Amino acid sequence: MKKKIAIYNGQLYMGGIERVLINYLEKLAKEPELDITLIIKENIPEKNVFASEVPKNIKIEYIKDESLCRKTVELSKNKKNPLVRLKYQWNLYYSRVTIQRWIDRYFKKNNFDVVLDFDGSMWRYIKNLTVPVVGWVHFSLANKKGRKYENYRKRFELYKKVVLICDDMKKEFEAMFPQFKDKGIRIYNPMDFEVIKAKALDQSELTSEDKKLLEDNFFVAVSRLVGGKNRVGLVEIYAELKRKGIKEKLYILGDGDDRPNIERRIKELNLEDEVLLLGQKKNPFPYMKAAKLFLHTSMGEGLPTVFIESMLCDTIVVAYDCPTGPREILVDGKAGGLIPLNDSLAFENMVLKILNDKKLEESIKEEMYRKMNEFTYEYIREDLFKLF
Repeated sequence: MKKKIAIYNGQLYMGGIERVLINYLEKLAKEPELDITLIIKENIPEKNVFASEVPKNIKIEYIKDESLCRKTVELSKNKKNPLVRLKYQWNLYYSRVTIQRWIDRYFKKNNFDVVLDFDGSMWRYIKNLTVPVVGWVHFSLANKKGRKYENYRKRFELYKKVVLICDDMKKEFEAMFPQFKDKGIRIYNPMDFEVIKAKALDQSELTSEDKKLLEDNFFVAVSRLVGGKNRVGLVEIYAELKRKGIKEKLYILGDGDDRPNIERRIKELNLEDEVLLLGQKKNPFPYMKAAKLFLHTSMGEGLPTVFIESMLCDTIVVAYDCPTGPREILVDGKAGGLIPLNDSLAFENMVLKILNDKKLEESIKEEMYRKMNEFTYEYIREDLFKLF
């Protein structure tokens, strides 16, 4: 008998969690003893860009219909209007009721051995389920206080097991929620080495403009453009590096709500020709491979998969030592530049040092290649199957 696994994720939009999910699905789809169903909440086809990458033998079920999803998006654009705000709040309430009913009916009708709440957003709807639910935590738990702490406590109480994606995160979990200590298990995000390396060399979908950009000397940053990723801070660091004589440009890939603030800072520093916001790229790996360095100024992470992807593209990472993940992946600074949080001067100095010190570059890459092997599917498979 095959094990029946349901995997829930809020959406298949462009994002780090979704990219990790696809890595998992590509591997799990090849396991003959598993029968997997993917359950997705949001249903806007053009936004669910990763839907096309879900293996064909994995069934996708969408909870919300497309019209409800589009209505929510449309109302969210004009929430300053009191009437629209009222309609938006009613729409959210109706959506939650719809989701709860769908989940209750679906799992009553279909039998599964285990449910994986992959993005951690299903917990509000699982109180009526009899099937065990395993929850993933993708971000640091540090500074979760008040209502946020209480929501996590409720979530962990409902889960059969809790997957933490790095050792630092597991330590946080055990310190903050000692009553659930026995539920925690550390499983690294698996990476498909061959797929990433192949995509890094694949220029078939690049425009002539893309190819021209790749011929230049540049640093790269890849993430959603949200405040916590601190891309404004990165632009300011770059401005200082430019003042100190570096010739490389800075390409920032990704999109998000913080884009207007980043654009404003670029303009204030007169860097419109040097700092380029290239938007969302389905295949960012050619940029990561061609870059001189991968720069990351985030204030908080979980396990930044993008670091491992950069390492697989043979590009050194320089990043702030934020909670959690960078220190673990970069091996205390041996496998990349690890900078005390918010120390922009140290960040600038490390970039210059790596660019100008060949022996340091070689030393970092040697440790980088060693560390990467811990992020293979084969390395984490045994722990993963214990959950099933």
